[in-house]
Amino acid sequence: MQTLKQFSTRHVKHVILFYVLLFSLFTSGIDVNADNFLTRWDQQFFDRIYDAPPRSEPMWTVMEVGTEFGHYRSIMGFSILLMAYGNEDRQNTGRLLSSAYISTGVLTYGVKQLVRRKRPLDDMLGNPSMPSGHTSIAFSAATILGYEYPKWRIPLYIGAGLVGFSRIYLGRHYTSDVLVGAAIGTAMGVVVWHNRVTLLQWKF
Repeated sequence: MQTLKQFSTRHVKHVILFYVLLFSLFTSGIDVNADNFLTRWDQQFFDRIYDAPPRSEPMWTVMEVGTEFGHYRSIMGFSILLMAYGNEDRQNTGRLLSSAYISTGVLTYGVKQLVRRKRPLDDMLGNPSMPSGHTSIAFSAATILGYEYPKWRIPLYIGAGLVGFSRIYLGRHYTSDVLVGAAIGTAMGVVVWHNRVTLLQWKF
């Protein structure tokens, strides 16, 4: 029974990794800057959600505040607080959050550089748009915390989803950027969680 459980865990990890890499490679092969079905679909959703000036208050303020929960400073700050001041269990949670953030950040950055998509309101290519880094970080954190606190899993994912929605509402990303970011963040969170025994042996 234990052997079967170990096999299942390893199988899940490998399947998730395989599909994340396959999805990233597939995404990188799509010219998202060209005029095709994907870009037209993205533009339609963006036009419906984006709150162009004049902006309605207080919704804009709420979205500006909410989007910060997907910023790396928020996640790393929370991780550091847990590792510095929490008990052993919370310190481990902080370390897992840090591991999820690092792995998610590396993969997100790699896909951004492969796809090289312009942001919705930018004429020049600055920080590439796909995938949404705020969304991937928010979903990786929601996944780790959801495993640690199962009763809070749904609210955590709702919160991560609101971070993703805010990125479109504020005009920073297309819908597909957010969906890809959510997939990457969730997958990396699952991978980190299933490797937690190994990861927690590292002292940092």
